[in-house]
This record gives sequence, C-alpha cells and structure tokens, in this order.
Amino acid sequence: MLLIKELMKEKGISGKDLSQKMDITENSLSLIVNGKRQPRYETLIQIADILQVDIRDLFKPTKTNEEATDLYAKNASGEFVRIGAINSKLID
Repeated sequence: MLLIKELMKEKGISGKDLSQKMDITENSLSLIVNGKRQPRYETLIQIADILQVDIRDLFKPTKTNEEATDLYAKNASGEFVRIGAINSKLID
C-alpha cells in the first residue's frame, strides 16, 4: 500500500498541484493514490522527488520480523529492480 495521500497532506500539496508538477491528469494521479493503478518505477521516483521523501517512504510498512523486506518496482524496460528494503517491526 502506498502512502502518497498521507504524504501529500503532510507536505501540504494538493492532488492538482502534484499532478501538474508530474504533467499527468488529476484522474491518473487519483488512480495511483487510491491503489487502482500500479505506478511505474519512474513515476514513484518522480512522486518521491516532488514530495521530497525517500522512495521507501511512499510504502506502508507491514508486519514483519526482524529481517529486511526488499522492495521492487518495474522500470521502463519492464524489469523489476530493487529500490530498497524496509526493516521494521510493527507492534499491535
């Protein structure tokens, strides 16, 4: 799950502002933000850059053990590339 909506609110950036900076329609951004469309790797990089966060901050951590969980995204060539890892333990 992506945390784009939460980060936009935290940074004070509206959907209209973010979509304009990305040069995409508000509808396209809405589909990404609401989890109805999987963004490309380049799109995630662009969102992270505009929001001034690390790309890993776009992802909601899940329950895990002490081991790191690798994060992958598709690049423009359609290949999956490792973009980082999350090593967190959530407490119920």
